[in-house]
Amino acid sequence: MIGKILKENLLLIFLILFILMISTSSDGNEVYINQVGANVEVTIVQDGQNNRISTKSTAASPATLYGKNQTINFTQTGDNNKIGLYKHYYGSDNQTASNMTATQTGNNLIMYLDNHGDNNNFTAEQIHQNAIMDLEIDYDDNTVIAKQICSYSTCDQDQMTLNIYGGNDNSVTMGQGYEVSSTGVFSYDNQEYGGHYMNVYISGDNNSYIASQKANNTSTEHTNNSYIYGDYNTVFIKQMHNNDKTLSLTVNNDNNNVDIKQQKSGGSQTATVTLSGTYGTDLDLVMGTNNTTSAGTYSLSQNCQTVGGCSISVTQN
Repeated sequence: MIGKILKENLLLIFLILFILMISTSSDGNEVYINQVGANVEVTIVQDGQNNRISTKSTAASPATLYGKNQTINFTQTGDNNKIGLYKHYYGSDNQTASNMTATQTGNNLIMYLDNHGDNNNFTAEQIHQNAIMDLEIDYDDNTVIAKQICSYSTCDQDQMTLNIYGGNDNSVTMGQGYEVSSTGVFSYDNQEYGGHYMNVYISGDNNSYIASQKANNTSTEHTNNSYIYGDYNTVFIKQMHNNDKTLSLTVNNDNNNVDIKQQKSGGSQTATVTLSGTYGTDLDLVMGTNNTTSAGTYSLSQNCQTVGGCSISVTQN
């Protein structure tokens, strides 16, 4: 009887030691946050190993949340994912409601978020491998939706950077791996290898910016670069697949309505557009509208001095 009990206890000890060995051999998930203020709702879900939510540098040090009525939701699924957070109103605790939702699914993903101001709304999502998203807002009432996706286990790195320094009431919708319509609707064809780059800096108020880049093969060179610096501009950029396609847009004035598509077909299509002037310009540039042509390079500098604005339309097939 004593021997039986001893055997059972030894077996139990062995099982406990085995479980401890398994649990200690895996990398743990980490959360570093200091929270100050009232009515803050934070939801954090991590599934996998070696995931971290911390300060904006994603180092093992705490992010600091000041403010009132902040709602923050984070979800990470996979391994070695990092979310960096820095959210407050320049040291004050008077920030009103802002929402920040970050979702990462995959491995080796990095997302830097920021929010200096009131009533800013982030929705950021990465379904990818080895992608980077760097976002920041300064000042109030801005809405940003940014999504990156890749459908394969080995993906070229996507990067998407946004800065809105000193801007208010801007609406930004960005997608890589997706096609985003002029109304901000995301669509996905389940065939995406990644490898795009987008860089947007909007300083100014009441701008509406939509941009997307996608590809369905492994030769995916798309870039963007934008910069706006003005007010009441509407920009819709749609590069689509397949490879090359480079765009650089600078606005620097108000009330422009710009719609640029470079669309399908392989090969290199480049558009460099600089708009400015006292009055806005209505520009529509389309290059390479089908799968069989590779329309060439186009560069435009516009300085509209016409009362009521200017209108330019360029199409290459």
